[in-house]
Amino acid sequence: MEKEKEKIILQMLYDKDIEEVLKELNTINDSEMLYVYAYNYNWDNGFEIPKSILHKDCCDLSTALMIFYSADGERYLQNKDEKNDRLKEWSVFIKDLYNMILENRFKKSNIKFAPPLSKVQIYKLKKDIVNQEYIFLDNIGYKDLKYIL
Repeated sequence: MEKEKEKIILQMLYDKDIEEVLKELNTINDSEMLYVYAYNYNWDNGFEIPKSILHKDCCDLSTALMIFYSADGERYLQNKDEKNDRLKEWSVFIKDLYNMILENRFKKSNIKFAPPLSKVQIYKLKKDIVNQEYIFLDNIGYKDLKYIL
């Protein structure tokens, strides 16, 4: 990744508040920058920024799936009917993202994504999901952008 893009991401991660990050996200049209930022995102900052990323036209399937798993999407896949009022914000976020992925709202790109699951976890999930949901188990792309900043 170019040093200038990395510098912008670092500023968003460590020097800007949520409002400033949201404004900066509006100017970004680079799927690789979105992926690297989301990969390094601190989930203690809530769901507003990931929601903004997911609604950008340049957000690709690899980024959406990475966010899905980072937000504990595996738990949702295992039990989609689970109701938990204490985790209402998470429930709404993960269900909306799940539906967006199944509705093919994201394009595949060359950004690498592999589900962060063991062979045993994949085997167990295959018992719980239908064919349409196999997209959550697919490996995508070849360009590895797992940069920890």
